[in-house]
Amino acid sequence: MSSAPVPSGGKGPSVLIVAGEASGDGHGAELIHALRRLNPKLRITGAGGSRMRAAGQEQLFDLTDHAVVGLVEVLKHYPQLRSLFGQLVQLARTERPEAVVFIDYPGFNLRLAKVLRRVLPRTKLIYYISPQVWAWKSGRARTMAKMLDLLIVLFSFERDWFAEREPRFRVEWVGHPIWDRMMSQEVSQLPASGGRIALLPGSREGELKKHLPILVETARELRAKRRDLRFVWLAPDSARQRLGLRIIEAAGGGDLQIESYVGYQLSHLSRCDLALLASGTVSLECACMNVPQIVFYKVNPITYFFGRMVVKTKFVSMVNVLADREVVPEYIQSDLDPSALAQRAASLLGDAAQRNEIRKEMRRVVEKLGKPGASERAARLILDQIGQPAEKPVEKADDKAAEKAVAKPVGKTAPLER
Repeated sequence: MSSAPVPSGGKGPSVLIVAGEASGDGHGAELIHALRRLNPKLRITGAGGSRMRAAGQEQLFDLTDHAVVGLVEVLKHYPQLRSLFGQLVQLARTERPEAVVFIDYPGFNLRLAKVLRRVLPRTKLIYYISPQVWAWKSGRARTMAKMLDLLIVLFSFERDWFAEREPRFRVEWVGHPIWDRMMSQEVSQLPASGGRIALLPGSREGELKKHLPILVETARELRAKRRDLRFVWLAPDSARQRLGLRIIEAAGGGDLQIESYVGYQLSHLSRCDLALLASGTVSLECACMNVPQIVFYKVNPITYFFGRMVVKTKFVSMVNVLADREVVPEYIQSDLDPSALAQRAASLLGDAAQRNEIRKEMRRVVEKLGKPGASERAARLILDQIGQPAEKPVEKADDKAAEKAVAKPVGKTAPLER
């Protein structure tokens, strides 16, 4: 467990931020950068991942090392998660920050918010990136309204959903920070290098162990159909890269020569013809990069059984949720079979018309993500909540540049294939 000491009693206003997954760590890092630009005197403490620590968070521990999903998986790690939970409560008691910002990770963060509402009644509690209560556990909306001072959401339909059910609950839509990341990174403008497939099993340790062997077998079947195919695995960090490489070797994938990279994910994605990915933020990244995709996911059978009883959405991919229909194929649980996945991938690779149709529909989805500047808009809302001025003015996104970015995804901008 990587950690850094968190000093207490420091001068200046402080904000405690908690993020528990790789995607939340990325969004948290962007938020921290925005907060520090707007108010350099702000102290930021809490727990997150390596990117939040690099952005300047005084970090108690790396919570992303303990990211799990599903009932069975949480029970296995409960003692450790309970210990980390207690440490964060103690940090909040000691620091008494002006605000606590919870980023996604609802199973952990909503419980933490409940405790902190009781022990720190004057502290502003802010949730950034809403739990998907519109998909399951809709009763949480009332609980959130009672204990949170502000909810900052990424999708406009979430704001509308809460307004219908909890009209007094302050919910603000800022758009998706995915645009901030894309506009701040130098993304390769090279065309796809021909027969290049991204393998994206997820960022959690459990996802790597469950999904990578399936992707190895899928890659083997695809290679048997087309010898020119190249496979690229994009790891979230070097520790998970080392774990993943061991899993690939154990699954017999050493001879497939799967390329592995850490960092520059958007540039690598921009050069791929197709992505096979575990449901998550990366699905929207592929949509913005104009990369056709096939989405999959698999959890413990017990977790899936209970999950299907409460989940209200037809799809797991946010691309399909936002489109309200299947734009990209999904293979979930028992449907996730290497042969079926390979067959669908081969069909897409061999049919330019299919790929073009997916790209066209993904562009329509991308238009719903808002304009660049989400992280700064969120930061400004947080500073306003704690009565702290933004020492530097918020730069408004250039409307023409924003419209261009939304209308034409970053990355591959070549005409549709023929």
